[in-house]
Amino acid sequence: MHDSKLWYLKRMDIFSGLTPDEYAVIDRGSRSLSLKKRALLPYRGTAGDAVYFIKYGRIKVIRTSPDGRALILDILGAGTLLGELVREPAGDDEGVTAEAMEETLLCMMQRDNFDHLMELVPKLSTRITKLCGLRLKRVQNRLVDMLYCSVEVRLARALLNLAEEFGVSLPDGILIDLRLTHNELAGLIASTRETVSAMLMELHKRGLLEFRRHRILLVQPMKLAAIAGR
Repeated sequence: MHDSKLWYLKRMDIFSGLTPDEYAVIDRGSRSLSLKKRALLPYRGTAGDAVYFIKYGRIKVIRTSPDGRALILDILGAGTLLGELVREPAGDDEGVTAEAMEETLLCMMQRDNFDHLMELVPKLSTRITKLCGLRLKRVQNRLVDMLYCSVEVRLARALLNLAEEFGVSLPDGILIDLRLTHNELAGLIASTRETVSAMLMELHKRGLLEFRRHRILLVQPMKLAAIAGR
């Protein structure tokens, strides 16, 4: 196994603590795949054939409706699984793609090799099952929010979830270390760019958040949590 590949795998929580032989199984059954920013990884026709682990970078999983509207199912960072996750909430893989939000490196395994690995390493299977369960629950909760919650509540919950996943604690708040356009935020909460822009400005005027170089700083996360009903 190449040293760089081993380095990344060992620093992924789901692969930590494996034996050299178990790492060798991953090495034999996988290959690295590099994506440039905005590069697409199509699911249609391939989701059933491969599973991807994100070594570094960020990926957004998008489902496009027949009328052309894009819903962001999830945003995934380093150490997470891509492929197995999106099949259940989407129901099928038609219209689902993954787009690199920045330069991203993936570890790709054919599904046969992935299933074989799960049989050989039960503890890894348990970790991945737990990870997929948590991700699926988060996506399902967001879909429920879209049906029953106001845009303000959906946006507050989305910002708090992003802070949990990508947040960096600073003296004056929690910085969401992720470059997100207003259009992408709209895709996360099934709203429009104009509505999200207006809502962000309202939250800014109320002192709940600030904008820092295309990133969002949550200045009053507790007040935002109150809006989110948490």
